[in-house]
Amino acid sequence: MTSIKIVSDFACPFCYIGFSIAEKLTKEIPDINIEWIPYELDPVLPIEGGDLTDQIPQKQIEMSYRRIERLGSEYNLVYNNKTKKFNTHRLHKAALFARDEGKYYQFAKEAFKTIFEYGINVGEPVIINEIGLEVGINIVEMNKCIDEGFYDGEMEEAKNLWSVYGIESVPTFIVNGNKKVTLLKDYERFKKDLLG
Repeated sequence: MTSIKIVSDFACPFCYIGFSIAEKLTKEIPDINIEWIPYELDPVLPIEGGDLTDQIPQKQIEMSYRRIERLGSEYNLVYNNKTKKFNTHRLHKAALFARDEGKYYQFAKEAFKTIFEYGINVGEPVIINEIGLEVGINIVEMNKCIDEGFYDGEMEEAKNLWSVYGIESVPTFIVNGNKKVTLLKDYERFKKDLLG
């Protein structure tokens, strides 16, 4: 059994590709265990969100997205939103609830699409509820767990893991607790980096 921890944030366009790689791996290799570690690129971002162009020139964003879209095209990923950024704190907790309900992949895919394809603010609890409803989870139960702090400990634990593994960028794939793979490339080559 190969164990892979993936440190990832829904707000990261490269993590959408990392998610797609993981989804494909789980379909291809039955004896692989993937654990998702939440990461927040911008934990102090207000709920109303922000804009990347406030820190990064538009030209630089466009250059980055040339690579992102090339890598994402293998999985038919759509990036309409390239500048709006959103707070993902509550979204991560909702994803942990979805995981416990056996629906992590459906929830995460919808979350990434909401951000990058539709450009909708996932910091808003009402939007998180819509994602939950879309994938068929009990949003009353989900909100109760989040509001009662059910996932607070796990979110703190995730921060400790960032230090333990020296996370400098996301997505980071950690194979069997020691091998770290970060540089995304096409699926077959990346799979070789991971499992080779």
